[in-house]
Amino acid sequence: MLISLIIAFFLLHGGSAAFYAQQLDQLDTRIKKEITVDSTKKQALAIVAGAQAANKAFVDERKKYVQALGGVLGDRASTAAQINAVALPLLAGDSATTEKMVDMYVKLRPVIGAGDWPKVFPTPTPKPMK
Repeated sequence: MLISLIIAFFLLHGGSAAFYAQQLDQLDTRIKKEITVDSTKKQALAIVAGAQAANKAFVDERKKYVQALGGVLGDRASTAAQINAVALPLLAGDSATTEKMVDMYVKLRPVIGAGDWPKVFPTPTPKPMK
């Protein structure tokens, strides 16, 4: 049952890759807008571009996993072991992509610096509860 829920998450929502794509696009825009020192901007954008490339590579790879997963899930005779064999590489790829995104933030921290960090990563404003 848990395997089916995880698989449904990846099939319906794209896993974390869809989330990262949106966040990286926003980050790219904020860096271009908020950072005024050209060398810092260039270096930060290069780090973000590397993360975007890694995320895109996983999205392309994910299509193969989803296709293989669809074949296994389409067969009623598939066993849990067969489903696991196809799903585990998808989960591992998603975890590796998440790790690359964390690495990107670690690399960005010394490049952007304390003065520009709050501009690029503003503190979210909580929305009042209704």
